[in-house]
Amino acid sequence: MRAIERVKSHYKQAKNQVIEVPEWGARDHPFKIFYDPMTPKQRKRISDEYEGMDAEAFVEVLVMKSQDENGEKLFNADDKHKLLTEADGAIIGRIAVQMLGPCDAREIEKN
Repeated sequence: MRAIERVKSHYKQAKNQVIEVPEWGARDHPFKIFYDPMTPKQRKRISDEYEGMDAEAFVEVLVMKSQDENGEKLFNADDKHKLLTEADGAIIGRIAVQMLGPCDAREIEKN
C-alpha cells in the first residue's frame, strides 16, 4: 500500500470522533459533539485568521467542526457571538483543544 493510501485510510477511520460535554447535557446523559479531525487546510485557515489560539479561534473551531450524530452542523456563523458572550469559555476551550489535538489511535481501533 502506498503511503498516501495509508494516510487517507487513517483519516477515514478517524472520522466521527465524539466529545462528551456533561455540562451541556441532561442528568446522566452528557451532550455529545461529533467531529472529524482537522485537516491541514482547516488548521491553516484558523492560524491565518487568528493570531493565536484565543477565545475567537476556539469558537471558530467549534463552529467549523461540531456535528450531531447524523453529520449535521451544530452551530453556524450566527451562533458565534452568542458562543463568545453567553457561554462558558473554559468548556469551549476544552472542546476546541480536543478537536485540534491528534486523534486517539486506540479509539480508532475500537471502531
